[in-house]
Amino acid sequence: MGMFMTSLNTTVVAPAMSIIATQLNALDQQTWIATAYLVAFNAIQPISGKFSDIFGRKPILLFGTLMFFIGSLVNALATKMSVLIPGRTVQGVGGGCIMSMAFIIITDLTPPHLRPRFQSLLSVIYGLASCVGPLIGGAFVSNVNWNWDFWLNVILSAISFILIFFLLKEPVQLGNASLAAKLKRIDYLGTIFSVAFVCCILLALSWGPVYGWGSSHAIGPFVGAGVSLVSLIIVEGWVVKEPLLPGRIIFKPEITILYIYNICLGMSFIGTLYFGPVMFQSVFGADSMWSGIRLIPYMALLIVGSVGSANALYYFPYIKVYIVIGAAINVLGFGLFFTVNENSSFGQQVGYLTLCGLCFGLSMSNVILAVQGAAKREEMAIATGLTNFFMVLASGIGVAIYQVLMQVFLKHQFTLLDPSILAIAEEGGALKNYLFIRNLPDYAQEPLIHAYYQALHTVFIVPLAASGLSFICSLFIKNTKFAGAAAKRPAPQEKADQAA
Repeated sequence: MGMFMTSLNTTVVAPAMSIIATQLNALDQQTWIATAYLVAFNAIQPISGKFSDIFGRKPILLFGTLMFFIGSLVNALATKMSVLIPGRTVQGVGGGCIMSMAFIIITDLTPPHLRPRFQSLLSVIYGLASCVGPLIGGAFVSNVNWNWDFWLNVILSAISFILIFFLLKEPVQLGNASLAAKLKRIDYLGTIFSVAFVCCILLALSWGPVYGWGSSHAIGPFVGAGVSLVSLIIVEGWVVKEPLLPGRIIFKPEITILYIYNICLGMSFIGTLYFGPVMFQSVFGADSMWSGIRLIPYMALLIVGSVGSANALYYFPYIKVYIVIGAAINVLGFGLFFTVNENSSFGQQVGYLTLCGLCFGLSMSNVILAVQGAAKREEMAIATGLTNFFMVLASGIGVAIYQVLMQVFLKHQFTLLDPSILAIAEEGGALKNYLFIRNLPDYAQEPLIHAYYQALHTVFIVPLAASGLSFICSLFIKNTKFAGAAAKRPAPQEKADQAA
């Protein structure tokens, strides 16, 4: 349940962002609805993995669930953007802890030969919630109000906290170290510099298009990100005894290439979930709910890829093969989607992106298995946490980059419009909010739709390039064999017993 609600929260507000920003009179801060959550979500992931080694899995999971509940409640009651953004930040802290702990606890509780099935289940939940999110969010916006996007998470997080508190047993033995001894193990400098780097880089990308790339609002955070990164490398490499981001894991060649692959995967994945619905609404006129419905086939193939590869590993145990196939399908999907235009059929709009869902299903759990296979037992929690961290960090940076490019390309397209059309669009509010396009006279809609299409078409070069780079990376992944295949391949009689 925890995995479902955090994944759901990543995308449930995607169809509602324009409406939320409009109702709160803060269209210029619209991107912060997503960015605030992703900044905190990214920053906390490596920290939560390390802290769980010190304080235990259950306390960190409970802390994350409590933070998620508080943030959701603040957002549900928010009437100003100045309240919503801090609430989304608190939600992000909780969500990052929960997602990191989900994969780590599954690794602790399951024997190696069962991990593919359980981790594929988490991947299915992640993909299912991410794809259902726009559908649920769109339904709430269309039929109730946007606050219910957050009330839903209040309910889910309260139930989740109760279940974890009473039913989950601590999966690791921590010994009898005192609280003071545990506090001494915390990498305070690494924590500060890693959080500072993530926050600064995302702030720079968010503020650049608003205040100008030459302004102090953009240059300052970029400088801060650079200083934080250099400081982080020095501290983690030569100062602390128990680094938060140990170089022996990150720079181990067989793990490094997997992290790079996950960065590319996160960059392309978030392009689908955030800007697929934008294209469906602005270019093809779908409402919030129907833009979510168009992602259901994507979700279906994601489940097929994840569950199918988890079971196939017992018979063909070469992890790299599944990742390479997924990466190739991702390139094909984005390549075909790049050919979509204003006159494309419903099948083309939906079907091409659906292929990308199959890639995510084949990749996510198998990348984690490959990382765990390359890491030592005592490094498993940190290595697993970093796998998710790099993918979600790329997603957060991706959202900011896509939004920047969208604004730049859209502004250019508006300069090409006839002045009379431009005046009508500006008066109708369609230059700032694509939801108002269909309120314009028919003769003004077509050129404006074309402008939005051209801008989005150019933006989608980025996920296409990211998918191409991920395919190249997949070719260099070490072709490790899943160790649990020989240990637990279900015998015919066992299959019959399981079926019964």
